[in-house]
Amino acid sequence: MAKKKTVKEASVAEEKVKKAKKIEKEVEEEIEEELEEVEDLEEVEEELDEYDEDLDSDEDEEEQEEKSSKKDKEDKKDNKVDKEQKATIGRELKKVVWPKAYEIVKYTFAVLVFCIVLALFFEGLELLMAFIKGLFN
Repeated sequence: MAKKKTVKEASVAEEKVKKAKKIEKEVEEEIEEELEEVEDLEEVEEELDEYDEDLDSDEDEEEQEEKSSKKDKEDKKDNKVDKEQKATIGRELKKVVWPKAYEIVKYTFAVLVFCIVLALFFEGLELLMAFIKGLFN
């Protein structure tokens, strides 16, 4: 009976090996087909790249021509805009109320005094902190 089981198990194992080999062959065939497809795709991509390069060179020439004509048009517009802007700026500058000389001196003096007050405040704060630190050392 033990021999029957061993023979049966061996035959089952052989069938599994055959199935595994069959599956392995199928997988190898699929891999080969996919590799062929990839090679074909690479060839197509190379052809497309060459075609794109040709198109790009043609488009570059066309774009340069368009850009140059656009620049010419923009330059003409810019000249018109510059004249209009200069006129507008001149009108706006006439509306500006400029401070008088004594106001400039007054504001400058106020800024300097404020800076000195702040400097003295922070120096006093630093001396106070140093004094407190000295008490605890």
